[in-house]
Amino acid sequence: MSSVAPLRPGPANPDAAAQIRERILDAATECLLAQGLDARLHAAIAERAGISRPTVYKYVGDQAAIVAAILDRELDRFFGLAVPILRTSDDLEAHLVNAIVFVVEYARDHALLQKALVDHPEVILPALTTMSGALVDRVVALFEEQLDRALRQQGGRGSDTLSPRAAAEWAFRIVVSLITTPTRALEEEGTQVYVESLVRLMGIAGAEGSAS
Repeated sequence: MSSVAPLRPGPANPDAAAQIRERILDAATECLLAQGLDARLHAAIAERAGISRPTVYKYVGDQAAIVAAILDRELDRFFGLAVPILRTSDDLEAHLVNAIVFVVEYARDHALLQKALVDHPEVILPALTTMSGALVDRVVALFEEQLDRALRQQGGRGSDTLSPRAAAEWAFRIVVSLITTPTRALEEEGTQVYVESLVRLMGIAGAEGSAS
């Protein structure tokens, strides 16, 4: 007799469905790390989580839905960690540095993202660049809100100094470049020093452009 059986939430435990979904996504993440995006996930998830394949379908869906759910959960975790970091400084330059350094180091330490970049660049690179519309909007909105606060603290707003949206989009593109492109100077200097130099350089270039 099989020891694997579907788990169904009962009325006595209204959180059971969410708990089962989290259990499935935990197992799915482990399966993707072990086997990659090409893996046939449902059987592997069911075995790893100790549930049935129909339970995986019921609470998450097909393979595309599983991958999308993992991505959504990882983004939620990222934003939960990012907001406190982005609120640590009201100085614009320090704010940009903090934002870029945090995201780059978070991405470089993210095992699933790094595996996908190595094993499936044809999937991940478009998701970060040419097909990144939804991701850009979400990340840029976060950066923009915090950069707008920093600009207000410095007495500037919008076109009077620097558009928060433009600064946020610039920061996002720098982040994507540093995540996806090996950079010798970044490895030699460390993320913090490298990004500080980069932001300072862009500040000088912007000041010279305004003066000309």
